Order: sequence, then C-alpha cells, then structure tokens
Amino acid sequence: MAIEMNRQLFAIKPATGAALIAEYESRTAQSKIAAERARKVMPGGETRTITWHAPYPLTGDKGKGCQFTDLDGNTYFDVINNYTSLLHGHAHPEIEKAVVAQLAKGTTFATAHEPQTELGEILCERVSSVDLVRYTNSGTEATMNAVRVARAFTGRELIIKMEGGYHGSFDDFEVSVHPALAMAGPADAPTPTIDVRGVVRDTVNSVLVAPFNNIDALTRLMERDGDSVAAIIIEPVMGSAGTIAADREFLQAAQDLAARHGALFIADEVMTFRLGYGGMQEVYGITPDLTTFAKIIGGGFPVGALGGRRDVMSLFDARNPNPVYQSGTFNGNTITTVAGIAAMRLFPRDEVARLNALGDQLRKGIADQLETHGLPGTVTGYGSMIGVHLVDGDVRNYRDGAVANQTYKRAVHLALLLEGIFAAPRLMMCVSTPMTPEIVSDIVTRFGRALDRVAA
Repeated sequence: MAIEMNRQLFAIKPATGAALIAEYESRTAQSKIAAERARKVMPGGETRTITWHAPYPLTGDKGKGCQFTDLDGNTYFDVINNYTSLLHGHAHPEIEKAVVAQLAKGTTFATAHEPQTELGEILCERVSSVDLVRYTNSGTEATMNAVRVARAFTGRELIIKMEGGYHGSFDDFEVSVHPALAMAGPADAPTPTIDVRGVVRDTVNSVLVAPFNNIDALTRLMERDGDSVAAIIIEPVMGSAGTIAADREFLQAAQDLAARHGALFIADEVMTFRLGYGGMQEVYGITPDLTTFAKIIGGGFPVGALGGRRDVMSLFDARNPNPVYQSGTFNGNTITTVAGIAAMRLFPRDEVARLNALGDQLRKGIADQLETHGLPGTVTGYGSMIGVHLVDGDVRNYRDGAVANQTYKRAVHLALLLEGIFAAPRLMMCVSTPMTPEIVSDIVTRFGRALDRVAA
C-alpha cells in the first residue's frame, strides 16, 4: 500500500488488493457458492446492476433493525438500507404487524381501496405543494409519468436534467448520468451523452443537460431553449452522483426560470423525502409544480408516486375525455400502502430531526477519520444521507467527484465489508431510525479500521 506525495495519485498496491479479496472470499464462502448458482439463471448472478461488486456480491439472509446477516453468518451494520428505502431498518415490528394483518385480507384488488387514500392524505398533508397524488411501483415510473404529464400540460417535449442526475432507468433519463469526462464537453455547457447501451441515440435530441449548482449555465440554457422546455427536473440532493446537496439559490433559480418560461419544475424527492418532514423542498423553501416519491413511502415494499398542482395532476383524471393514461397492475397495492402508512406514522418531525442529527454525526466522524489517516476524501450530503468522495477539495457537482481513483474506492468498499459495514460500492450511505449515537460511533470506529487496512 502506498500514498504518493500527491494525494490525488493515491495508489493501491496489487498485493494489498489481493489480500483484501482473499480475506473477503475466506469470510463469504457461502455467498460465493450462491453467486455461482445465481449466475446459472441470471446474467452475472444478479438482477440489479447497482448491487454487483467484485469479486462477487454478498447474499443476505436475514435482517433486524440496523443490521443484517449474510449466508455465512457475518453481521453488518446496514448503512445503505436498500439505497435509502429502509428508513426504519429491517423487520420493523409495526410495519410487519400492518402487513401481516393486510395479508389475511388480500394483497391487492382491481378496485380502489382505503389504504391508497390514507397514504395519499399523509403525503398531501406533509408536502404543501402536493394537491393530488398517483401511485406507481418504482421511482423510475414516477419520474417517467411526471415528465409525461408535464409534456401533456405544456404541449412541449424538451426536458432539462442535471449532469450526473439519476431519475431512474426511463430512456430519457439515461442521458449524462455517468458521462465519461472526455466526452462530456465544457463544464458549463455539458454535451448530452448516452450512458447506457440500448438507448435510442435520438434521445439526446429531447433532453438538455445543465451542470448542477450553476445558475448562470442554467439561465443561459433556458434563455436559448426555454420556450420549448416542458420541465426542469432536479434532485435536491443528487444521489447517484455522490449525495451532493443543491444550493438553495440554485433550486430557487430553477423554479423561477421554469415559471418565467412556462415550463414545470419537478423536484425528484425519491431519495430526499427522508430529509425533511415535507421533504427537502420544505427545507429549502421551494414550491415545485410536481414532486416524485418512492423509497420510504412504501415501508420496504416496491413503490413510487407523483404528486403536485391540481391543474396538472387532473390531466390523469379518467373522467376527462382524453386523460393522460397511467396504469400498472400493482400501483397502490394494499401491502405497499399499509406498510407505507405505518412507515410514515413512525416518522414525525422530531424523528426526522433525530435521524438527520445521526447523519451529521456519521458525516463528521468519517471526515475526521479521513483527515486523521491523511487520506484524500470529502464527505458530502445532508442530514441522514452521506456521500464519501475519495478526492481532495469541495464536491459540488458530478465532475468534482468523477475524478476519484476507482481502485482506491473499491478497496475502501471491500475493507468496509471486512469491518462489518455494508455501504454502497460508490460509498453512498444513509442512517436508519433503529440507530443511536452509540451505534454511529461504532460505525465511525470501524470506518477508521477499514482505512487502516487500505493505508497501513
């Protein structure tokens, strides 16, 4: 293991990487067997690209609270919580109770049912910009339908997204999510690029890309094309790009620019709804025309939703002669909605504040460990969401974090697993309500030990 004089050139010795892999394989023999079995029926042995990591991903067995156990009996603090969706950790008794009671009554019906309305009432009460809601089965479907209704409402087709912004796997959003910097064009005027094979190349003709947290660049883009833009969509804290929080002024400018040019402003709160009682839009004091939800509102079950202004959302009303069509076999199913009701009831304002404080503690603790070890690293995020960037300097947009040494990142991720911390391979983290300050302190200590493994 070596650290060059220039911290940006931090290098991992091959022998160190091999030692980490060997220890991982010795601890996870049953996961290796499970991965080999899975590869016979699933490409690569997994069905979510994001969950794969070398040499093979863990196979989870059971979880309780803020921990889970793999097939080999190794226990991990879960600091990704199924990419922020498990707000209350694993197997929360109140959510389990609600689901078991509903199972006896039926899982879903091709009818309306009361839990749909009750969860909708909760969302409308918590989020002042939301008058009406519609359910989907994922965040991808929520953002897809938000853009569809925005196009229908405005009669326009262009959308603007942020470079590095992830809004699901809908083709229009597979533009400039993880662009290669050599192909991405100028920093203040990114070139839209297709990041995923199989997406129609013409997609870049309907999607414009702006740099995150750059008011001047977004203003220039809207001055040029604003009269053809249906919507600007932004994550208040970009998740896939590395948990990077927006400047309040940037979001306000985006809202104002959309209104000035007759476009809609969409807040993608699929991940960030956990960060405020009324989401990050309440924290920032913005009022989007549409909001997308998922993750925590399903209590651990597949879910998505979109909501917003009555005049826009009313285009979905089937009583209209030509409504915007939106359906899905399991939209708003009873299991998801009763679990979501329980999850949201367990998350009042004081619990939101407590959880965010735990996130602040973890963020500071990790930053302190990086500093103590003399390693490059910047910790981003807001409240209960944390991003670790293994680079020097501030990270305010996609490009700031994209220069990280990927070998260094992979080594840290593997070392964390060996210390009983389950983070995202990209080193994104979040905390859950079963955690306490003492548990967070333990996680910070383990993070330090992981850095010892990488930088000894």
